[in-house]
Amino acid sequence: MFTASGEYPILPLPAVLFPGTFLPLQITEDEHRRLLRDYNDENQLLGVILNPGQHGRSGQAVPCTVGCTASIALVLDQDDAKAMNVVLYGEQRMRVGAFTKQDPYYTAQIDLLEESLGEHAERRSKEASKLFQHYLELIRRRYGAHMVNLPLPDDPILASYLLATVLYLPLETKQHWLESSSVAVRLQEELAFLHAECEKIALLLALSHRTQHHYVLPDTDLFSSLFSQN
Repeated sequence: MFTASGEYPILPLPAVLFPGTFLPLQITEDEHRRLLRDYNDENQLLGVILNPGQHGRSGQAVPCTVGCTASIALVLDQDDAKAMNVVLYGEQRMRVGAFTKQDPYYTAQIDLLEESLGEHAERRSKEASKLFQHYLELIRRRYGAHMVNLPLPDDPILASYLLATVLYLPLETKQHWLESSSVAVRLQEELAFLHAECEKIALLLALSHRTQHHYVLPDTDLFSSLFSQN
């Protein structure tokens, strides 16, 4: 879908939406449901931004200024349950300017952000595709889980965004990758993450095989609390 800079309704969420990916949501806030009803049209777009304050944190948090324009792929309105199930599709990265209150929701002037491939994006995309399949295979072996085969697209831009979507990561990391200066930079950091995860899982597999014990990674918060901070 063609998008252009201009004024858009803004949907702040405890989630990060990437271009070329889908985001299923259950919306309970009245103003957000109203926004989605008003813009539930194939030609109407809205802006999605991460609001860390909606992620179970105390205190005030400032919404991020880099987000993604979105089209509404599917809406199932459940009036009796006071909830709306919706699937959004990410269109293009954007930067948000000043907010304007348009009762009952906010709008903002946005500027669309172009994609910069950077150096070695295609090579890193191919490396990430192979490493991601290895990562999935390690998870299958380690946890006996049925993992759906998920090949990455040949397009480095789409591959980088799909990886950022499916990997289990803190929202801060996902937002950081959305804001990456280039596709090559995003892929480089994704490769580093996958390498580290593959090494950890492979080590656990080796230990489990040698000792016949089923090792798991410790809870990092509990593990750190057992040691002195000095």
